[in-house]
Amino acid sequence: MNPISSLVFVLLLAVFPTQIFCQNLIDRACGYTSYKSLCLSTLQSNSEAKSAKDLLTIAKVALKHTGKKAGEINAEITKLQGSAKDEGLKQALTDCAENYGDAIDQIQDSTVALGNKKYNDVNTWVSAAMNDADSCEQGFQDQSIKSPMSASNTKFTQLSSNVLAMTNQL
Repeated sequence: MNPISSLVFVLLLAVFPTQIFCQNLIDRACGYTSYKSLCLSTLQSNSEAKSAKDLLTIAKVALKHTGKKAGEINAEITKLQGSAKDEGLKQALTDCAENYGDAIDQIQDSTVALGNKKYNDVNTWVSAAMNDADSCEQGFQDQSIKSPMSASNTKFTQLSSNVLAMTNQL
């Protein structure tokens, strides 16, 4: 074998097992979740998750993505508030904005707790954030209004559930 072929062979051996291990780690982490396809699509598109060496890193990426989603939802709520004419809708959106403000804070607290390996605290804060999404949705029901936030609230709750499932394995 010539030196270039040997180098290519060694590089392939070095690179592919790592990619296989990381993919298996993502598959394993998502296997614990109730929303596996969402988990896989979230993590497989993330370079940090793809290069993770442990489940803690995978959980951190999932939590970061959940926090990002909370921020996106909060921005969506703000946009809807600007165009809302109905008083009931305005009130429900105001309540949602407050709920997601709390959820963002709770996800940030979860991130600190996860970094400190305080998994029970992570579960407490993420569960509270999930309750905020449920409260947002309930606000529309209380006003007898079809929620414009249902899909977003559901996705946030599913992402949060996935984080809880992973954290429970740490």
